[in-house]
Amino acid sequence: MKHTLFITVLFTGLISWGATETSATSAKSYNFQYKLPQSKTLTITQAAPNQEEAYKLAARECFKKLTQNQYPGEQQGLEIIDICANPKM
Repeated sequence: MKHTLFITVLFTGLISWGATETSATSAKSYNFQYKLPQSKTLTITQAAPNQEEAYKLAARECFKKLTQNQYPGEQQGLEIIDICANPKM
């Protein structure tokens, strides 16, 4: 009896875990708009399982685009970080 109950609970847990893993891996598309100097905007669309992951990926992409993979200097780098960390959603 104890073994049957244990196997039933274990099997139910595995089924529910598999269902949450399937739903967690489906990606959704998120749009982020960044306000640049001279009234320009940069729009980045990022697919991710949740908004937090999409935000992180979009911020990295924003930084890469604005720096063009070159060291911008400390002051300009801080300004770019400020832009990329604060999207207008």
